[in-house]
Amino acid sequence: MLKFLILLSAVACALGGTIPEGLLPQLDGRIVGGTATTISSFPWQISLQRSGSHSCGGSIYSANIIVTAAHCLQRSSSRAGHCLHERSVTLMKVRVGAQNHNYGGTLVPVAAYKVHEQFDSRFLHYDIAVLRLSTPLTFGLSTRAINLASKSPTGGTTVTVTGWGHTDNGALADSLQKAQLQIIERGECASQKFGYGSDFVGEETICAASTYADACTGDSGGPLVASSQLVGIVSWGYRCADDNYPSVYADVAILRPWIVKAANAI
Repeated sequence: MLKFLILLSAVACALGGTIPEGLLPQLDGRIVGGTATTISSFPWQISLQRSGSHSCGGSIYSANIIVTAAHCLQRSSSRAGHCLHERSVTLMKVRVGAQNHNYGGTLVPVAAYKVHEQFDSRFLHYDIAVLRLSTPLTFGLSTRAINLASKSPTGGTTVTVTGWGHTDNGALADSLQKAQLQIIERGECASQKFGYGSDFVGEETICAASTYADACTGDSGGPLVASSQLVGIVSWGYRCADDNYPSVYADVAILRPWIVKAANAI
């Protein structure tokens, strides 16, 4: 079902145009261990739409604030030294309360957004942003905010990731999907036990993995949830359900003060 989005252009920028063989992205879009679920089970899930099409996931923080990944709000450029640029909100909307990313629920225009000041497009560190909607949401069974975790989940904690990411046919899933993973603490994820190293796994991240489940292209920015709290934001990864390359998420507990401040200021 799911595997993380890591853009080839972003990695090329990170490494000055040279991509080491060990970290070459492979967006095969295989379906791995995911199952269909309902929006009423995950009512905080949103689809971030650009020009009428799904591009990323996100989570409802409040009636007018969405939390997503910073890289979802960037566009690629071939100009040397300027690999990513912020997008305009003109054609940006979120779909809330919908089982499907392409119809149903409610479409709400994005009025503004704020990317973390320390966001590093080279290594996708501090990969988090907040959006302000043009009109507040009406909460109900399929549209509801999620609480932010105040403590990072410990290693071995079972978590759930959701989204409409690419399936085995190479297209976005029609219906919302979910997969269960287990947390790998940041220090362990960045150790020699795995293939990333500390340069790629930032201090503000956590990792998660499962032998048979992972996230995929189109899930970026979406929620990683434990005990009905938002513990992570889908950021990036390499390969799919590879034992040596866990999925990497922005750690919501560490970034919580920034989220609260940015949501009040935007």
